[in-house]
Amino acid sequence: MLRTIDEVWTPEARAAVEDWYERADEPETRTRCQMVLLAGEQGLRPSQIAPLVRRDVATVRRVLRRFIEDGLGGLPRRYAPGPTPTVTLAWVEELRRVIDLDPRAAGVASANWTTGLLAGYLAGQTGIAVDQETVRRYLHRLGSVCKRPTWTVEHKAQAQAGYLGNACGRSCC
Repeated sequence: MLRTIDEVWTPEARAAVEDWYERADEPETRTRCQMVLLAGEQGLRPSQIAPLVRRDVATVRRVLRRFIEDGLGGLPRRYAPGPTPTVTLAWVEELRRVIDLDPRAAGVASANWTTGLLAGYLAGQTGIAVDQETVRRYLHRLGSVCKRPTWTVEHKAQAQAGYLGNACGRSCC
């Protein structure tokens, strides 16, 4: 049997909803508390509450139904869980392990990693095939990036005696 707001509206419920209204961090939770307060205190119907809080009548009905069924736990907004992640913890750990390795040490014939090479390598190792963008996002989460290396021979030049760098004194340098 369906219950109504009048059946659950007590002075304790009113005090608890008012407390939630005052302490709520999210504006949407405050608005939902306001819906319940308008229904409980003033006896307004969902069709009367909706224009006051600028929400659809179906939203007001849903919030009131959840409050009646779940109490204060029904007030916060519920988010859809979303799809399950494609990658596993083992995939992420393998990515973390291999990004610091030379690709040749991992059996990949390349001088440096690209997101495409990482995706192919990880698919072969873990059996989970993802696209390059997924690899890039997980690299970002791990604090790493895949970009072209900056080639320099300065470290070899510094090892030579008499290396001056850009301070050679000639105008053509």
